[in-house]
Amino acid sequence: MRRRGFTLVELLIVVAIIGILIALILKAQMGSIRLAEEKATISLIAKLEQAMTERMDALVNYQADPTFAHYRFGAIFNSGSPLDPVTGLRKPIEGIQRAQVIAQYDYLRAQLPDGFVPWQTPAATAGVYPFNFGGLPFLGSDTDYRSYMLPMGAYYSAPGITPPAGMTEVIPCTGMFGASFEAAAGIYKQLGYHPQGYDGSDNNNDGAIDDAFEGLNPLSAADRTAVIARFNNHKHKTARSEMLYAILVEGSGPFGSMFSRDDFTDREVMDTDGDGLMEFVDAWGEPLQFYRWPIMFHSDSQRGFPTILQIQSTPTGASPGPYVSAYETREQNPLDPNQSLLAPAWWGTFNDSHPYGSPDVPNGISGAARQFMNHFVTLVDPLAEQASAASPLTYWDRSATKAYGYYLRRAYYSRFLIQSGGEDKTPGTAQLNTTYPTTGPLAWQQLAGVQNMVHVENQGGRIAPNRVGSYFMVPTPGTNGTSAQLEEFGQDDITSQTFQGIGGQLQ
Repeated sequence: MRRRGFTLVELLIVVAIIGILIALILKAQMGSIRLAEEKATISLIAKLEQAMTERMDALVNYQADPTFAHYRFGAIFNSGSPLDPVTGLRKPIEGIQRAQVIAQYDYLRAQLPDGFVPWQTPAATAGVYPFNFGGLPFLGSDTDYRSYMLPMGAYYSAPGITPPAGMTEVIPCTGMFGASFEAAAGIYKQLGYHPQGYDGSDNNNDGAIDDAFEGLNPLSAADRTAVIARFNNHKHKTARSEMLYAILVEGSGPFGSMFSRDDFTDREVMDTDGDGLMEFVDAWGEPLQFYRWPIMFHSDSQRGFPTILQIQSTPTGASPGPYVSAYETREQNPLDPNQSLLAPAWWGTFNDSHPYGSPDVPNGISGAARQFMNHFVTLVDPLAEQASAASPLTYWDRSATKAYGYYLRRAYYSRFLIQSGGEDKTPGTAQLNTTYPTTGPLAWQQLAGVQNMVHVENQGGRIAPNRVGSYFMVPTPGTNGTSAQLEEFGQDDITSQTFQGIGGQLQ
């Protein structure tokens, strides 16, 4: 009997079945690949998180010594107090505990910088520092490197500076432009500096420690050219990962490093922008992002900035905020457990004659509080700052009405954040110098510079960073397109606070 051949229809059915089987096999393989990428990234972040937790615990347990500037910063200067004949200022109400808190912030910022921006092209010139690690001028001119000396108050001890009346202590300079010399050393060593440029010493006694002159002058002309070429290759999106690597692998000083380069594979550590600075990268080849105080990041660990869904679901006429009601437990700042930075007498306009800044009388905030926000983290709630509703009981402050006076203030709990953008390669946090697609009424502004890094990006918020309002570090709230897209981009992020991945939350 002769076997009947397949008809065209039967052949098409067979081909379709084979195609479906191949598609299922490919889908399963792709799923396995994605799962392997997730696991590899989670493993790397978990490894870094453990090391950073140990480093953070060591830093927090160290009690920084307040300087003359910290004590003055933490004091209350009221216009009704008598004048001090020595200083010419109003006699202060001392705030020793608050001075200690400010000193601790100053110390942690220096020892644990979380990013940097290019500042000056490297040149064998005294007082030139190529990178700014998030330091803003405390006193003096913003073009004078001495204004960026650390800790606060070291400026008074700089050559050519007359200290204020009543100050007798000499404050050694331990850092510059937002980073301690030992923290910055991990960057400048990789950039190609001569060891004199990252040894923490003033080798030529000109008052500028570890400046570009010390780092480049001993080098050959060819080596100097190579340093400048690497500097010019730098891309901003790599800075946070490069800083994390510098701290944990290239660390020097009393805390040293937590790892050696051999502890990581070539797929975990790369130099993706060719600037000579190594980065921790995820399984998709993108640099991880590191935040020291991501106060606006929203997760199960911290409230941060409310999600768009939470804002939209707030009843009509109510004030959206991070809390549901006046009875909900408020977060506490672990660096300021006694809320000394939010004490009304210092935070508010009773402190109206502070030498570090003029108060904002209409909003009831002292110049000292504004200066603190300029250098470290915000002390106000961005939604409260721009609210018009009459009852802001969902804010950190439980004031019954805005007119009560202190509704703006807020204490933030935050934990450091290590973040991967996931499969879409785009972190769900606002990144400077990045162009996002926009669909809402507010277009993305490509911000740059150290001030925007400190006041916007360092917060780690899923918010369009078009700063508005009266204060630093107050991003635009609302439901604009960029904020919605950042939340969407963040759906597949894998972070040290959530370990969320493509398949949802991972345990």
